Order: sequence, then C-alpha cells, then structure tokens
Amino acid sequence: MASDYSARDRDAKFTFYCPLWKRNGISIELFDNYWRDVHGPVCARLPGQFQYWQWHVAHSGGEIFPAEPGVEYGGADEERFDGIAELTFRSIEDRQAWLTAAAILMDDEHNLFRKAIGYLTGSGNSRTYVDRIEDGAPNGSQGVQKYHVMLKMTGPVEDTARSDEFRRYLTGTFAASVSRSDHVLKFRLHLFEPPDVSRPPAAGVEHADPPERLVQAAFEIAFRSAVERELFFSSQAYRDAVKDLARFVRQFIPFPERTGYTFVYDGRMTLAGRRGSRTAECITSIGATNQLRDDIADLMGIREPNPPRAR
Repeated sequence: MASDYSARDRDAKFTFYCPLWKRNGISIELFDNYWRDVHGPVCARLPGQFQYWQWHVAHSGGEIFPAEPGVEYGGADEERFDGIAELTFRSIEDRQAWLTAAAILMDDEHNLFRKAIGYLTGSGNSRTYVDRIEDGAPNGSQGVQKYHVMLKMTGPVEDTARSDEFRRYLTGTFAASVSRSDHVLKFRLHLFEPPDVSRPPAAGVEHADPPERLVQAAFEIAFRSAVERELFFSSQAYRDAVKDLARFVRQFIPFPERTGYTFVYDGRMTLAGRRGSRTAECITSIGATNQLRDDIADLMGIREPNPPRAR
C-alpha cells in the first residue's frame, strides 16, 4: 500500500475556504489564467499563510456519485462555482493577520469574481484523514480522479444540537468509513463556521449568500482511477458511510477538480507563488536551475528571507 502523507497537514489548524464564481463576461480560460498567474502570486505574498491552494473545478461530471434516497444531489445554477481558494494557518493570529492584509486583494477580486463566499473552520475542523498522493503541492493536474463536495445539513442551521449531530456523523461515521477504504487516495473534511463577512467590499463582488444557499461542510476525495472510484462506490466502506446520510445531509453538491495549484506550502512561497504557475511550469519542465538562484530572485525583486523549496 502507498505511504500515507496526511501528517503533513497536521500543523494547519485553521482554514479559510472560499468558493469563487467567475465574473460574467470573461471566459473560463481567462479566469483560470489570471487567477493562477496574476492573483495567486499577489495573495501568496500576504502574511500568515501555511498553505495556499487554488482548486479549479468543473460544473458537471460529479453526477457519478450514487444517489441516496432523501438526499438532493447537485445544485441550482447559482450554486455552481468555478474554483475554491483554500488557505490554512497554524494559529488564529496568523489567520487574522492574513484577513487584515487581504484588503489589498479586493480591487483584484473585481477583475475576476462576481461572488466569493469565505467560510472559516475552527481549530482542527479541517482535517486530512488519509492522503496517499505523494505531491501535496501540485502545479496543475495530479493525474487522479478528484472531487470537492459541498454538504448542507438537515434541519435549521441555527439548531446547535442538530449541528453537533451533523458534525459527529461526518467525523465518526462518514469520514471514519471512507478513510479506511484502500480505494480512496485522499480524504479531507471541513466543518464550517458561518461565512466571514468582515472583509472589505469589492466592487461588483458578493461576499454573502442567503441562508438556504450556505453549506455547512465540504470534503475533498480522490481516487487513482475511475475504476478505483467505482470499486469504492460498490464497497462495504461506502455503504457504511452513507447508511444514515439522509438523516443528517439534505444536499450533496459534487464538483470535479480540473486542476490544482499551490502558492504557499510549509509557510513558504512555492515557485508558482513567486513567479506564477505557468512560469514555474516552464522552469521545471526545462530544468532551468539558474532560475532558482538568489541573484535571479534579487534581480526580479522576488527573494524571500528563507527561500522555499523549488516546486
């Protein structure tokens, strides 16, 4: 069995998780390119981050998840977003430092997004249960079948007891069953607090949604191949995971991942964070080690006090 690398996320105690809807009037290609090559390196320079990933997702293709009676699968058009920014932090102070500094991003949000809903997780409520994907800092496709799934709980979200039951089900039953399956390469679960609405306004960008549109949890799940995915869906582990799904989950909205990019990892900017994703890909593909030298970084004004590993 492949090694489990989930421990590398252990220091990520707090998360800012932000589904993003592209601005009307721009193509998905322009959205992808600007987000990863312009916006990403700016965000990577803000303080406090431990990890910063961009997950670029598709609107359809997640329908392959088996439907369970009593659970609504998929979502309305307005619930279909185009990407997820996931940032992790070692401490709540680090997260607050980033949130304070992130005001500089608001003008750039106007260039890219029409809506950005930022969820927070409390200490330990974003957890990687298993991760057999060797590279935790992708710059493009990882060559696996990966999905990001949004969950809405049954009952009123303001019902604290019901919310606690929902969370206990996801951690004690769903995550425990899913993560024990050899067919699953990665499983990471987020239990959300209400969205953060303290960020400064950005012209033309919504930072809030009506209560019925909000989600209360999300998970990331990956498989080595479509065959492994289907074997998992027919396994006892999956049957155990979803046996009581309808008691706790009323809506299940899957998004296939198109590509993923990493701009901060282990508290340092990656090569993509310093130079942009496509430039980093060119440097890596051609083996241009001279581009990693301090004199090049100094010339371009992109050197860090402790330069990150090349990725």
